[in-house]
Amino acid sequence: MKASTQYNDFKGTVSADISDAFGGPKGDDIKSLARFFDLNFERFEPIGISLYGTDGFSVSLLCVDKERSTEEKEHIVSMSCEVEDEKEIIDILFKRLHIVLHNRFDDKYPNLDYDEEVNFSDFHETEEE
Repeated sequence: MKASTQYNDFKGTVSADISDAFGGPKGDDIKSLARFFDLNFERFEPIGISLYGTDGFSVSLLCVDKERSTEEKEHIVSMSCEVEDEKEIIDILFKRLHIVLHNRFDDKYPNLDYDEEVNFSDFHETEEE
């Protein structure tokens, strides 16, 4: 499963560290996040999480539905989860979140790393108010 939007103007990668609230003896995997949403583990096996949107933000758990799966094919669902506070859910779930995007047809730069980290203000004048 890959992330996509209507036009896919940008594509990239994401990496995240789970919040300390879920780490330790509770685990630091997708099951820990699923426990936060009280997933029915008897029926569903969590395999991922999807975060979508800016205005109208949503969270979905990606799960194998054990009841609807067969030996020939796993039945995978995207299960929308109720989120009380859209603005804080990222802070609740993750300690760190890193998103890197490139132009959608760029095959060169997504495979390279930067040589140096610099500050924008070192190279651009800002207007004083």
